[in-house]
Amino acid sequence: MPEKDYYITLNEIVRIFVYLDTNKKEVKRFVVKLELLNNGKWINVERYDTHHDCIHKDIMGKDGKKKRSIIYEHLNSESGVNVAIKDFRENYQIYIWRYLND
Repeated sequence: MPEKDYYITLNEIVRIFVYLDTNKKEVKRFVVKLELLNNGKWINVERYDTHHDCIHKDIMGKDGKKKRSIIYEHLNSESGVNVAIKDFRENYQIYIWRYLND
């Protein structure tokens, strides 16, 4: 199974990390993380993934622990990746503000 990862830079301190595990053209597993550069270290603000065999979004707290999860039962892995990237591209400013001010 080919694995691939890459970054999408949104600005100098915010990026999206994408990890894909594919079987030919099908996405089997993925992780899409919204990351913030804070004190020289990239931290995970939110992430979509397929861990536990379901697509979900984890919202992280400043302590690095998961605050809550949202499950997306209607998505398959391929559409989940696209939804995650689109969500983070369009809403990252809100998510970063919430993370920093929560």
